[in-house]
Amino acid sequence: MIDYNEQSKLFEAIGRILKRKIEVYLIGGSAMLFYNAKKATKDIDIVTASKPDFNELIDALKKMGFYEKPPFINIKYNEVAVDKPKFMILKDWRIDIFLNKIVCFVLTDTMKSRATQSHEYSNLIVKIISPEDIILLKCATEREGDRIDAKQLIDNYNINWYTIIEEAGHQSRLGQDLFVVYLYDFLGELKEDLKADIPLKVIREIRMIGEKAMIKLIKEKEDRRKRRGK
Repeated sequence: MIDYNEQSKLFEAIGRILKRKIEVYLIGGSAMLFYNAKKATKDIDIVTASKPDFNELIDALKKMGFYEKPPFINIKYNEVAVDKPKFMILKDWRIDIFLNKIVCFVLTDTMKSRATQSHEYSNLIVKIISPEDIILLKCATEREGDRIDAKQLIDNYNINWYTIIEEAGHQSRLGQDLFVVYLYDFLGELKEDLKADIPLKVIREIRMIGEKAMIKLIKEKEDRRKRRGK
């Protein structure tokens, strides 16, 4: 497990090795450490917005002794075209690095604009995504403990549910229709199983977006089937 101080020391070490300044976005439990919403995290999740920054970060980690492990993608996403993340390992540390896309969620300009903090570690600039975006991405990654983490944020922060709804629609317009369907299931399970304080109106709005997304996906699948039959 990695706590706030260990994570900060690691970022400083990375920043000193980087040849130039790069900007990254911190998500998941790594970001929750900055909100004091979690004491430690199993891994560090980083999103880069450009291929050069992605490659620069990978090179710096390799110089530090990190090595790459094959990425694991949840089986329910096996039909989703994703930019493969890099899973970098060194002893008990693991850093997951994504390029623009986190499984079925796109790093959007609106998400970047909602980043609440920015920290500079030599050449590494780390931006911390908003609690709302952490919840959204917890749905996308769906790892062990993600529902508990999301519940923790809902309990301790004044979540702007309008932001959640808006970003769900934004992702759907970008073609990430499966994400909205998974988000509906994720929020429903949070409310039913963990008794999270999520307004029913939010669940209904996400359901409507998800239903439209499913209709769109079914139509696209049928259109592909018809084209193959010609």
